[in-house]
Amino acid sequence: MGVRNYLIEGVSGTGKTTVAEELRRRGYHVIHGDRELSYVGDSETCEPLDGLAHETVTDSVTWEHEHHIWDIDKVTSVVAD
Repeated sequence: MGVRNYLIEGVSGTGKTTVAEELRRRGYHVIHGDRELSYVGDSETCEPLDGLAHETVTDSVTWEHEHHIWDIDKVTSVVAD
C-alpha cells in the first residue's frame, strides 16, 4: 500500500507552518516547501541570492514573490518517493 501525502495550503498567516510543526511533533514526516524545496533567487537566472538582497526594496512582499524559486530537482525527488 502506498504512502499518503497531504498538501497543506492556504494564504499567508492561516497556520500552515503551525499544522506542519504539530504533525512533525506527532511523528509524521513533514516537508516544508518554503523551507526545504525553494530558495530566494534571481527571477531571470534562478541563481540563489543572499538573504540581505531584499532589504533595500520598498515592496518586499512583491519582491519575495518574484524571487521565490522552486528547486525542481528537490520537488521531483519528493514527488518520486
